[in-house]
Amino acid sequence: MIFSNRVGDRDKRFSGFNRLVRARFIALFIPLTLLNIAALMLANSLYINVEQAKQQALVQAAIEVGTNLAQHDLTTVMSHLEFLTASENVESFMNSGIDDSKAHIEREFLNLANTSQLYDQIRLISPSGMELVRIDYFGDQAVAVVPELLQDKSNRYYFQEAAAITTDKMYISALDLNLENGVIEQPLKPMIRFAKPLKDENGELRGVIVLNYFANLLLDKFRNQMMFAPGEGALLNKDGYWLSSRDPSQEWGFMLNHKQSFGADSPELWQTISLTEKGSVENSDGLVTFATVHPIKDIDKKVANRDHFIDEWRIIIVNTYWGLGPALILSKMEFLYPALIIYPIGLILIWFWARASVGRKCAERELKKLNKTLTLRVAERTRELAVIKDVTILSMATLAETRDNETGQHLRRTQTYVKLLAEELQDHPDFHDFLSDKNIDLLYKSAPLHDIGKVGIPDDILLKPGRLTDFEFEIMKRHTTYGSNAISSSIHTLTSELAENDGPTFLQFAQDIAHYHHEKWDGSGYPNGLSGDDIPIAARIMAIADVFDALSCKRVYKGAFSRDKTESIMLEGRGTHFDPRLIDAFCRINDSFWEVKALFEDEPPEVTNGCIEHFPVEYSQLINFGQGI
Repeated sequence: MIFSNRVGDRDKRFSGFNRLVRARFIALFIPLTLLNIAALMLANSLYINVEQAKQQALVQAAIEVGTNLAQHDLTTVMSHLEFLTASENVESFMNSGIDDSKAHIEREFLNLANTSQLYDQIRLISPSGMELVRIDYFGDQAVAVVPELLQDKSNRYYFQEAAAITTDKMYISALDLNLENGVIEQPLKPMIRFAKPLKDENGELRGVIVLNYFANLLLDKFRNQMMFAPGEGALLNKDGYWLSSRDPSQEWGFMLNHKQSFGADSPELWQTISLTEKGSVENSDGLVTFATVHPIKDIDKKVANRDHFIDEWRIIIVNTYWGLGPALILSKMEFLYPALIIYPIGLILIWFWARASVGRKCAERELKKLNKTLTLRVAERTRELAVIKDVTILSMATLAETRDNETGQHLRRTQTYVKLLAEELQDHPDFHDFLSDKNIDLLYKSAPLHDIGKVGIPDDILLKPGRLTDFEFEIMKRHTTYGSNAISSSIHTLTSELAENDGPTFLQFAQDIAHYHHEKWDGSGYPNGLSGDDIPIAARIMAIADVFDALSCKRVYKGAFSRDKTESIMLEGRGTHFDPRLIDAFCRINDSFWEVKALFEDEPPEVTNGCIEHFPVEYSQLINFGQGI
């Protein structure tokens, strides 16, 4: 039987040994596997970098070609306009205005429209804005419009802008949609209008020639070029509206009802693009490469409306293939051979090392158990010390309160007020760094010591039911320094013993509260006459809690004030007695203050409709009693 038990114990130990070996093996197997994966990912990353460089070269080439296309087409249109305005037929019309010249102009316009096939319309407009000659392009044929169908264009912006030019420059409109009789033409016709005024030898306006460049020709070339770029290409105007997009429903938002724009969809990205000539930005969609296109060369010399939209377009290409996955390396098997050799050898070495290290691992486990036991004992002792500290604080504060006619619930109310107000201020930018959860807990625990110094005030002054004389009030004010000095002595004595338990930090809160909670924001308080932010935050918070409790509760020298009267007096102290930011926070949570007061009520309050029980006194007098406030 004994032999059987020994065999069973040996089997259990052997089984446990194997479990430890397996666990140790797995603990090293995982890093080795991750290391191999990391090596593969590194190789993949290098390969991706090469591929990305190729892609960006294609992107830059697409942008450059797109820019050249725009400049080439628009330069051609400008040369056509210069040719027409300088032709003999036009000069003859300007000087004589005879119908024969008009007919010659019509034929000249027809020839240009048929040979170039760039224009939706070519027009000669009179100084009054009425069309004199108009060539429309239908299908693959240019047609002269009969006089009955000619329209008045005097109210169209491109005519007005061109007619107002006083130099030998031309007007170029924005790239927008064509209107017929004030309505957007269907199907949509993107247009750029090139116009130049005709002046006679006396400088009088004789007409305006307008070329309606059919911009779909340019946009189609742009779209075709973007097909060679990796990702999705778009063309935007100066205000961030799509002129060309992979989704046609997004285009022309500045004229159609949908109002869609790149700037509205991606405001932060558009801000970067609109303020930068060119660059690249990586986001969740991929690598966004952009460039500013100036489609008109030497625009200052040739175009009158220099500040026009056509001066700046934006080409944007979103390289959605930018984030290539790790699987890319699998297409290059030669990178995998080293890993396939090293990995199995590493596994064998790990297995032998795991068996050799099991003994040390068992010893470490035993040590951890002992450390855990010790840690639990230390934590238990720490909790005991914390409880002893809290009990000591409450006992000291209660001892001070027993000499005062204030009620025992005053301590619980005021420390709860302090915590409520501190938590409300925790998100305020001026107090966020100071009012951490730890510091709020210290404030809550140290608040009961605010009047600890009253133990040093004679009973005939401390317990006096009536108004204090000036001399008595000076004695009463000493309770702040009595309390501060007592706590300061404790800090000096206990610094070495409590340095590791945040003792001085806690006592410093208590000292600040005891010493400064009667200071006022405007500097009229005591004992040091501090003002503004020179008063410690803990003391400013305590002041609001202490004054609120004194006003809302019965005291030996007054009855409990009503809610309206209490809150009115508190607000009177904004910017004088209290920090305005703190009193504003109090106003936001005053309901919680009243709930706390009701929870820790001493006895049914004797509300006196806003008047003090024994004699009426204003707030400025009340705060000078020094008892409970």
